Amino acid sequence: MEAKELLDSLDVGILAMAPDWTIAEWSAAAARITALPADRVLGQSIWIAFPAAKGTELERVFGDVLADGRPRTFLAPAGAPEAPGTVLETRVTRGVGDHLAVAFRPVHEELAPESRAAQLLSALEAERRLYLQLFSSLPTPALVLTPDGQILDTNSEGAKLLGGTDAAALRGRALAEWAPASQQGMLAAALRHAVTRRQDVALSFEFAGEPAREVRAVVVNVDPVRAAPKLLFLALDVSREMLLQQRLLQADRLSQLGALVSGVAHELNNPLAAIAAFGEALALDPHQADLEESAEVIRSEAMRAGRIVQTLLDFARQRPRIQTAVDLGEIAERVLALQRSALKKARIRATVSVPNDVPAVAGDPQELQQVMLNAVVNARQAIEGTGRPGQITIAGRLSDHHVLVTVDDTGPGVPPEILDRVFEPFFSTKPEHGTGLGLAISFGLVRGMGGRMWMQNVEGGGARLSFELPVDAGSPDATARATGRPAAQRLSLLVVEDEEAVRRAMALLAKRLGHEVTTVGRFAEATARLAQPGARYDALLVDVHLDEAHTGFDLFDHLRTEGRGLEQRIVFTTGDSISTQTRDALERADRPVLRKPFSLDDLREMLERVAAG
Repeated sequence: MEAKELLDSLDVGILAMAPDWTIAEWSAAAARITALPADRVLGQSIWIAFPAAKGTELERVFGDVLADGRPRTFLAPAGAPEAPGTVLETRVTRGVGDHLAVAFRPVHEELAPESRAAQLLSALEAERRLYLQLFSSLPTPALVLTPDGQILDTNSEGAKLLGGTDAAALRGRALAEWAPASQQGMLAAALRHAVTRRQDVALSFEFAGEPAREVRAVVVNVDPVRAAPKLLFLALDVSREMLLQQRLLQADRLSQLGALVSGVAHELNNPLAAIAAFGEALALDPHQADLEESAEVIRSEAMRAGRIVQTLLDFARQRPRIQTAVDLGEIAERVLALQRSALKKARIRATVSVPNDVPAVAGDPQELQQVMLNAVVNARQAIEGTGRPGQITIAGRLSDHHVLVTVDDTGPGVPPEILDRVFEPFFSTKPEHGTGLGLAISFGLVRGMGGRMWMQNVEGGGARLSFELPVDAGSPDATARATGRPAAQRLSLLVVEDEEAVRRAMALLAKRLGHEVTTVGRFAEATARLAQPGARYDALLVDVHLDEAHTGFDLFDHLRTEGRGLEQRIVFTTGDSISTQTRDALERADRPVLRKPFSLDDLREMLERVAAG
């Protein structure tokens, strides 16, 4: 019989410990007694088999036997969670090459219950079981370390913190393995100082392919009497807490941005309304044909600037979800307008291909804009990662009572192994810049509107984000409108607007439609006009913000108090609909709103609605 077979046949566990205190041999009986297979301990530190013995009598015995060569025998708990309640009789001898031979066997059952040794060991085991239960049941990560950072033991939460599920596999490893190089010196110093004084540390634990985990920990010496202390490392994973703080900070910044945009929107949209109106009037003037192209550029750019302001208002506004007909082509153009500078800087060409015969979809305009913006930002970042110019293509088409929208990019595509995870919350391929929430939010928004979303790679390179939304059942077919067409009915209008340029522009557009127009600039002038004998107006275009002492709502309340029904002919005009006070007042008045800047067709449609009502 070979020596290995002979050792394995014994009831006594046998191990050989090399001079560097690693396990060189491990018998079958040793595996049975400790419940640790050989493949888990060979080549590992001796303390992986006896974690609770680090810094105890056993460590001193090993050192003494190595020093003088005299064998020693002693009793001690096994100390491993795999062998709870086991007390070992251990014999240590020195062999060739300064190897130690350790023979051990369980003896707890063999002691007479009335013996003093049995009573002491039973009390020791009771204390040990209590410690293990407390340690294992802690709801936070806990590790037992040596002062040099070696892991002696960990509870299940501690194993999860370090990216594993097997606590035994972590024993004997250095905690510094999970800390970035820049923090390893700080960790080592904190562990040294923790021998004599409690330490509070903040660390980042890194994992391959996963975002770093931010950890705050308390380190205390729980065995200060012994020469080889044990440190308890109680940790708290604050990654989610920090992410929440970042979200709250972003929300606060968004709130501040909303207040800022609300304050300047009126100041921006009023001049934009005047520029757009005069540009459109100039473009339609048959006597200024040579200026038609320039006038159209002025008008279109003023309207584009107005749409950008409105987009900022939409993003900052907090409001309940609505369901209405949405033109996806218009949404795509608005998003690209917001991203124009970033796309240009990244050398990305963006195009929209949504034919005129694609019907409107049923959804929330603000939410669809967020979905589209998330898609474009992801596509832009993917292309930027290549360092090369690229292209983003937004396309829409009708597909079986749904509108299919695709956003293609010429980036590197999505690794096949993570295609199924791109919509998971907090999953991101951009740990430094991404939050892992953009696509997850978009996925939920599309589903909430009765649609679906998916991701795929494009043959030849790049990725395609696709989503389907139901066609709006009440949307009429698109009809061409003749710009500059006179109104079907001539109306008498009163324009109440405090800014002269805007007042003149509104009058110019209304007269172009064939209406009779009277303009005033202040609340007192409006009430005086309306009080004149024989004064009759089919519609009143009233700005929300009038003079320093009055608003358009004051005029509305004044007319309602008079009881002649003139308040029902008001159309409010505004460049600011974000403030809570303005929004609530508009809802209470329940009157149509014409947002600045507006086009000739916008004005025609609004006046036709009023005339028909």
